[in-house]
Amino acid sequence: MAALILGTGRTAVAQTTPLDSSAEVAYGQKVTFRLTGQVEAEIEGIELFINTARAATPLSVAIRFTQDDSQLVAGYDLDPGLAELPPFAEVTYWWEVTTADETFRVPEARFIYEDDRFDWRVLAEEDITVHWTGNDDALGELAWEIAANSRQMLDRLLPPTAVPALNLYVYPSTADLRAGLRLAGRDWQNEHTDPDLGVLLVTAVNLLTAEADLSQSIPHELTHLRLHQLAPTVPLPAWYEEGLALFVEENRADLEEIVATAVAEDNTLTLLTLCTNFPEEAPELALAQSVSLLSTIQAQFGDQALRQLGTVYLSGVGCEAGLSQTLDMSLAELNADWLAAQAPQPAWLTFLSQNGIWLLLLLASFGFFALLLRR
Repeated sequence: MAALILGTGRTAVAQTTPLDSSAEVAYGQKVTFRLTGQVEAEIEGIELFINTARAATPLSVAIRFTQDDSQLVAGYDLDPGLAELPPFAEVTYWWEVTTADETFRVPEARFIYEDDRFDWRVLAEEDITVHWTGNDDALGELAWEIAANSRQMLDRLLPPTAVPALNLYVYPSTADLRAGLRLAGRDWQNEHTDPDLGVLLVTAVNLLTAEADLSQSIPHELTHLRLHQLAPTVPLPAWYEEGLALFVEENRADLEEIVATAVAEDNTLTLLTLCTNFPEEAPELALAQSVSLLSTIQAQFGDQALRQLGTVYLSGVGCEAGLSQTLDMSLAELNADWLAAQAPQPAWLTFLSQNGIWLLLLLASFGFFALLLRR
């Protein structure tokens, strides 16, 4: 039993009988802490300490208690809203009991402050833990696989760093997810969960659309979470963060079509515009061009350039300077290269790229017959 000695002139005689410490969670309502057990010395005071990883200092509360015939009973009902307890956070708590001769600390304990309206199923492999509802094993396995693949892709595109364990909750509906956040005093921010929560919260409404839904939401939310973990206080260029989140999704056919239309109509946004003002009047085009720019950089310079760009931006370098430093090009030169890469191919070249193998086979067959006729 660890002992913490406070004050001076006291003789520390450690409490030898273990005390029973517990916490019972009613999500969005209260957390009931209890401490019971045998303490022979007369107790002068008890203090409860509550901490989360994102709190600067632990919350401390002086606790009311009773002590009859050396039997201690102490308790406290915490309002999670007033305490600003983050949903899905790991909470650590401990007690300090002061008698006339010593102050001893009850060993700390932990619990997850998670939405208890659901009977969560759990799949934990390696350092990824998936929570989901329902009776279908395949849903948890699917979510785990998408999360693992998305992390591998981000590992290729972002600076190498230690990655925290990942907790993922798959809600049965968007309404359930938002209700869970609101019960804890939170909500969506621009239709995203707050990356400061440290967990992924996504939805899968039914099994028929689960793969499509999760293949979009998990990579997207994981990107925002990883960038926040790498640089929680650095404001990143909107084109880079939102573009990377869409880039990791990999399903970009609709966005490519938006870019192709804008190029054909000579209606694209300049890179300077994306750097200085993510335009509200053309959000889809801005997002589509952001993804397209990342694709162009990857195609011309490789994954290493994307990693270097991430390193520069995460260090706090500005949007335009980050691109120039990484690629050794001016914004105007990069804009010209990007536009050239988007230019449509001539019809004959498109036909050849799509049918070249068949033309080669046809020419080969003609050559073969020509040889036979000569014989």
